[in-house]
Amino acid sequence: MKKKVRAKTCRESARSLLHDLHITDASSIDLETIAWHRGRLKVKYGGLTGAEGRIIATATDGGVIRVAESNNIGRTRFTIAHEIGHFELHLNSIIDRSDDARSLTIWNDPGEECEANIFAAELLMPEFLFKRPARSKPPSIDHISDLADTFETSLLATVFQYWEYTNEPLAVVISDGWEMTSFKAFRDESAWLKFGRIHEHSAAGERLSGVSGDSRGMVQTPAYAWLDGFDDDNEHYVMEDSIYLEYYDRTVSLIWIDEPLCDHQE
Repeated sequence: MKKKVRAKTCRESARSLLHDLHITDASSIDLETIAWHRGRLKVKYGGLTGAEGRIIATATDGGVIRVAESNNIGRTRFTIAHEIGHFELHLNSIIDRSDDARSLTIWNDPGEECEANIFAAELLMPEFLFKRPARSKPPSIDHISDLADTFETSLLATVFQYWEYTNEPLAVVISDGWEMTSFKAFRDESAWLKFGRIHEHSAAGERLSGVSGDSRGMVQTPAYAWLDGFDDDNEHYVMEDSIYLEYYDRTVSLIWIDEPLCDHQE
Protein backbone atom coordinates (compact mmCIF):
# COMPACT_ATOMS: atom_id res chain seq x y z
CA MET A 1 0.00 0.00 0.00
CA LYS A 2 1.35 3.39 -0.98
CA LYS A 3 2.28 5.56 1.99
CA LYS A 4 0.33 8.80 2.31
CA VAL A 5 1.59 12.17 3.40
CA ARG A 6 0.46 12.92 6.95
CA ALA A 7 -0.68 16.40 5.96
CA LYS A 8 -3.30 16.73 8.71
CA THR A 9 -0.84 15.66 11.40
CA CYS A 10 1.78 18.09 10.09
CA ARG A 11 -0.60 21.03 10.13
CA GLU A 12 -2.06 20.22 13.52
CA SER A 13 1.43 19.93 15.00
CA ALA A 14 2.39 23.38 13.67
CA ARG A 15 -0.80 24.98 14.95
CA SER A 16 -0.24 23.40 18.36
CA LEU A 17 3.11 25.15 18.70
CA LEU A 18 1.56 28.50 17.79
CA HIS A 19 -1.26 27.89 20.27
CA ASP A 20 1.17 27.03 23.08
CA LEU A 21 2.93 30.37 22.59
CA HIS A 22 -0.34 32.32 22.25
CA ILE A 23 0.61 33.58 18.80
CA THR A 24 -2.25 35.48 17.18
CA ASP A 25 -0.61 37.50 14.39
CA ALA A 26 2.04 36.92 11.73
CA SER A 27 4.52 39.41 13.20
CA SER A 28 4.71 37.34 16.40
CA ILE A 29 5.92 34.15 14.69
CA ASP A 30 9.46 34.30 16.10
CA LEU A 31 11.18 31.11 14.96
CA GLU A 32 14.10 31.31 17.37
CA THR A 33 11.64 31.49 20.28
CA ILE A 34 9.57 28.65 18.84
CA ALA A 35 12.69 26.49 18.31
CA TRP A 36 13.82 26.99 21.90
CA HIS A 37 10.32 26.41 23.27
CA ARG A 38 9.88 23.22 21.27
CA GLY A 39 13.12 21.49 22.16
CA ARG A 40 15.82 23.86 23.44
CA LEU A 41 17.03 24.30 19.88
CA LYS A 42 19.43 27.15 19.18
CA VAL A 43 19.37 28.73 15.72
CA LYS A 44 22.75 29.61 14.20
CA TYR A 45 23.60 31.12 10.82
CA GLY A 46 26.29 30.20 8.31
CA GLY A 47 28.91 27.47 8.40
CA LEU A 48 27.16 25.22 5.86
CA THR A 49 28.46 23.93 2.55
CA GLY A 50 26.08 22.46 0.00
CA ALA A 51 23.09 22.62 2.34
CA GLU A 52 20.32 25.06 3.17
CA GLY A 53 19.79 23.84 6.69
CA ARG A 54 20.90 21.28 9.21
CA ILE A 55 19.61 20.07 12.56
CA ILE A 56 21.57 18.14 15.18
CA ALA A 57 19.59 17.43 18.33
CA THR A 58 18.45 14.90 20.87
CA ALA A 59 15.07 14.48 22.50
CA THR A 60 16.47 15.23 25.97
CA ASP A 61 19.28 17.74 25.50
CA GLY A 62 18.13 19.98 22.67
CA GLY A 63 20.53 20.94 19.90
CA VAL A 64 21.28 23.29 17.04
CA ILE A 65 19.54 24.33 13.87
CA ARG A 66 22.02 25.81 11.43
CA VAL A 67 20.85 27.71 8.36
CA ALA A 68 22.84 28.96 5.37
CA GLU A 69 23.61 32.67 5.14
CA SER A 70 21.19 34.39 2.78
CA ASN A 71 19.85 37.83 1.96
CA ASN A 72 16.43 36.29 1.39
CA ILE A 73 14.66 36.36 4.74
CA GLY A 74 11.74 34.34 3.42
CA ARG A 75 13.91 31.39 2.40
CA THR A 76 15.86 31.61 5.65
CA ARG A 77 12.72 31.53 7.77
CA PHE A 78 11.23 28.68 5.79
CA THR A 79 14.41 26.64 6.19
CA ILE A 80 14.37 27.15 9.96
CA ALA A 81 10.71 26.17 10.11
CA HIS A 82 11.48 23.09 7.98
CA GLU A 83 14.14 21.95 10.48
CA ILE A 84 11.77 22.53 13.40
CA GLY A 85 9.35 20.33 11.48
CA HIS A 86 11.88 17.49 11.35
CA PHE A 87 12.37 17.78 15.10
CA GLU A 88 8.64 17.82 15.74
CA LEU A 89 7.69 15.03 13.34
CA HIS A 90 10.72 12.78 12.81
CA LEU A 91 12.78 12.73 16.01
CA ASN A 92 13.25 9.43 17.80
CA SER A 93 16.09 9.86 20.29
CA ILE A 94 18.59 11.71 18.12
CA ILE A 95 18.43 13.55 14.82
CA ASP A 96 21.25 14.66 12.52
CA ARG A 97 20.19 15.65 9.04
CA SER A 98 20.93 18.20 6.35
CA ASP A 99 18.60 19.64 3.73
CA ASP A 100 19.54 21.09 0.36
CA ALA A 101 17.49 23.35 -1.90
CA ARG A 102 15.84 20.34 -3.55
CA SER A 103 14.41 19.22 -0.21
CA LEU A 104 12.44 22.46 -0.06
CA THR A 105 10.77 21.80 -3.43
CA ILE A 106 9.16 18.46 -2.49
CA TRP A 107 5.44 18.86 -1.88
CA ASN A 108 3.63 15.67 -2.90
CA ASP A 109 6.12 12.88 -2.25
CA PRO A 110 4.96 10.78 0.73
CA GLY A 111 8.21 11.25 2.63
CA GLU A 112 9.73 13.23 5.46
CA GLU A 113 10.85 16.21 3.36
CA CYS A 114 7.31 16.80 2.14
CA GLU A 115 6.01 16.52 5.69
CA ALA A 116 8.56 19.03 7.00
CA ASN A 117 7.58 21.43 4.21
CA ILE A 118 3.87 21.15 5.02
CA PHE A 119 4.63 21.71 8.71
CA ALA A 120 6.80 24.75 7.93
CA ALA A 121 4.18 26.30 5.67
CA GLU A 122 1.51 25.96 8.36
CA LEU A 123 3.84 27.27 11.06
CA LEU A 124 4.59 30.43 9.06
CA MET A 125 1.19 30.82 7.36
CA PRO A 126 -1.40 29.18 9.65
CA GLU A 127 -4.92 28.83 8.36
CA PHE A 128 -6.41 31.22 10.94
CA LEU A 129 -4.15 34.03 9.68
CA PHE A 130 -3.60 33.09 6.04
CA LYS A 131 -6.91 31.95 4.54
CA ARG A 132 -8.73 35.28 4.56
CA PRO A 133 -6.00 37.35 2.84
CA ALA A 134 -5.30 34.48 0.44
CA ARG A 135 -8.92 34.51 -0.72
CA SER A 136 -9.06 38.28 -1.04
CA LYS A 137 -7.85 38.21 -4.67
CA PRO A 138 -7.91 35.76 -7.61
CA PRO A 139 -4.88 33.50 -8.15
CA SER A 140 -1.72 35.10 -9.48
CA ILE A 141 2.01 35.02 -8.78
CA ASP A 142 1.86 38.72 -7.85
CA HIS A 143 -0.81 38.12 -5.21
CA ILE A 144 1.09 35.15 -3.80
CA SER A 145 4.32 37.17 -3.79
CA ASP A 146 2.58 39.85 -1.71
CA LEU A 147 1.44 37.17 0.74
CA ALA A 148 5.01 35.82 0.93
CA ASP A 149 6.22 39.32 1.83
CA THR A 150 3.53 39.73 4.48
CA PHE A 151 4.28 36.40 6.17
CA GLU A 152 8.04 36.58 5.51
CA THR A 153 8.40 33.20 3.89
CA SER A 154 9.50 31.81 0.55
CA LEU A 155 7.47 32.30 -2.62
CA LEU A 156 7.52 28.58 -3.36
CA ALA A 157 6.09 27.66 0.04
CA THR A 158 3.46 30.38 -0.27
CA VAL A 159 2.34 29.00 -3.64
CA PHE A 160 1.55 25.63 -2.06
CA GLN A 161 -0.08 27.17 1.01
CA TYR A 162 -2.20 29.33 -1.28
CA TRP A 163 -3.31 26.19 -3.12
CA GLU A 164 -4.28 24.66 0.21
CA TYR A 165 -6.60 27.49 1.22
CA THR A 166 -7.91 29.04 -1.98
CA ASN A 167 -11.51 28.35 -2.98
CA GLU A 168 -10.64 28.69 -6.68
CA PRO A 169 -10.23 25.72 -9.07
CA LEU A 170 -6.44 25.84 -9.14
CA ALA A 171 -3.60 23.43 -9.85
CA VAL A 172 0.11 23.99 -9.21
CA VAL A 173 2.96 22.43 -11.19
CA ILE A 174 6.69 22.53 -10.43
CA SER A 175 8.93 21.65 -13.35
CA ASP A 176 12.64 21.03 -13.78
CA GLY A 177 13.30 22.10 -17.34
CA TRP A 178 10.65 20.38 -19.44
CA GLU A 179 9.82 17.71 -16.86
CA MET A 180 7.18 18.13 -14.16
CA THR A 181 8.61 17.15 -10.79
CA SER A 182 5.83 18.01 -8.34
CA PHE A 183 2.24 19.15 -8.52
CA LYS A 184 -1.04 19.80 -6.76
CA ALA A 185 -4.06 18.75 -8.77
CA PHE A 186 -7.44 20.44 -8.97
CA ARG A 187 -9.02 19.68 -5.62
CA ASP A 188 -12.58 19.39 -6.90
CA GLU A 189 -11.52 17.09 -9.76
CA SER A 190 -13.17 19.46 -12.25
CA ALA A 191 -10.28 18.63 -14.60
CA TRP A 192 -7.28 16.33 -14.72
CA LEU A 193 -3.70 17.45 -15.22
CA LYS A 194 -1.52 15.75 -17.80
CA PHE A 195 1.56 14.86 -15.81
CA GLY A 196 4.87 14.43 -17.60
CA ARG A 197 6.46 16.83 -20.07
CA ILE A 198 5.64 20.55 -20.22
CA HIS A 199 3.68 21.35 -23.38
CA GLU A 200 5.35 23.84 -25.72
CA HIS A 201 2.09 25.79 -26.06
CA SER A 202 1.85 26.51 -22.33
CA ALA A 203 3.26 29.71 -20.89
CA ALA A 204 5.94 27.66 -19.14
CA GLY A 205 6.74 25.93 -22.45
CA GLU A 206 7.03 29.22 -24.32
CA ARG A 207 9.56 30.45 -21.76
CA LEU A 208 11.55 27.23 -22.08
CA SER A 209 11.46 27.56 -25.89
CA GLY A 210 12.70 31.14 -25.70
CA VAL A 211 9.46 32.51 -27.19
CA SER A 212 8.71 34.62 -24.12
CA GLY A 213 9.78 35.21 -20.53
CA ASP A 214 7.78 34.77 -17.34
CA SER A 215 4.08 35.24 -18.01
CA ARG A 216 3.92 38.22 -15.57
CA GLY A 217 0.26 37.66 -14.83
CA MET A 218 -2.48 35.25 -15.77
CA VAL A 219 -2.50 34.54 -19.52
CA GLN A 220 -4.81 32.44 -21.64
CA THR A 221 -3.40 28.98 -22.44
CA PRO A 222 -4.98 26.22 -24.57
CA ALA A 223 -6.63 23.68 -22.28
CA TYR A 224 -4.89 20.86 -24.17
CA ALA A 225 -1.53 22.15 -22.94
CA TRP A 226 -2.37 21.15 -19.36
CA LEU A 227 -5.50 19.02 -19.20
CA ASP A 228 -6.40 15.46 -20.13
CA GLY A 229 -9.21 15.03 -22.61
CA PHE A 230 -8.63 18.19 -24.64
CA ASP A 231 -6.09 16.96 -27.20
CA ASP A 232 -8.16 17.88 -30.28
CA ASP A 233 -9.86 20.89 -28.70
CA ASN A 234 -8.87 24.35 -29.93
CA GLU A 235 -11.77 26.18 -28.32
CA HIS A 236 -11.23 25.82 -24.58
CA TYR A 237 -8.67 27.67 -22.52
CA VAL A 238 -7.36 27.86 -18.98
CA MET A 239 -5.49 30.69 -17.30
CA GLU A 240 -1.81 30.25 -16.46
CA ASP A 241 0.78 32.25 -14.55
CA SER A 242 4.34 30.88 -14.67
CA ILE A 243 7.57 32.09 -13.16
CA TYR A 244 11.10 30.71 -13.20
CA LEU A 245 12.77 30.58 -9.77
CA GLU A 246 16.49 30.78 -10.46
CA TYR A 247 17.55 29.84 -6.94
CA TYR A 248 15.78 26.47 -7.14
CA ASP A 249 16.22 26.13 -10.94
CA ARG A 250 12.52 25.31 -11.15
CA THR A 251 9.48 26.78 -12.91
CA VAL A 252 6.27 27.29 -10.93
CA SER A 253 3.01 27.29 -12.89
CA LEU A 254 -0.45 28.17 -11.59
CA ILE A 255 -3.25 26.71 -13.74
CA TRP A 256 -6.62 28.32 -13.03
CA ILE A 257 -9.98 27.37 -14.49
CA ASP A 258 -11.61 30.79 -14.37
CA GLU A 259 -14.64 29.67 -16.39
CA PRO A 260 -16.33 26.25 -16.30
CA LEU A 261 -15.31 23.72 -18.94
CA CYS A 262 -18.55 21.79 -18.59
CA ASP A 263 -19.58 22.26 -22.23
CA HIS A 264 -16.54 20.32 -23.39
CA GLN A 265 -17.32 17.00 -25.03
CA GLU A 266 -14.57 14.39 -25.09
